[in-house]
Amino acid sequence: MESQGIPTVTLNMFREVAENIKIPRVLNLRFPFGSPLGVPNNKEQQKDVIKEALNLLETADQPGVIKESGITYK
Repeated sequence: MESQGIPTVTLNMFREVAENIKIPRVLNLRFPFGSPLGVPNNKEQQKDVIKEALNLLETADQPGVIKESGITYK
């Protein structure tokens, strides 16, 4: 998608993987595997994650940006 001019943001829970495979834009979350948007059924938290990811999409000024999320799981 990136090669076709469509920017992407990846939600990631393992920073070292993102660093090694050079993902263009990464929102790194300290969430358990299997819950990239947060606690199941916590709609507000899930919206916050999506908003933070979209914000990164708008503000990342270079490839390879990895942003640590300030959102906590619980």
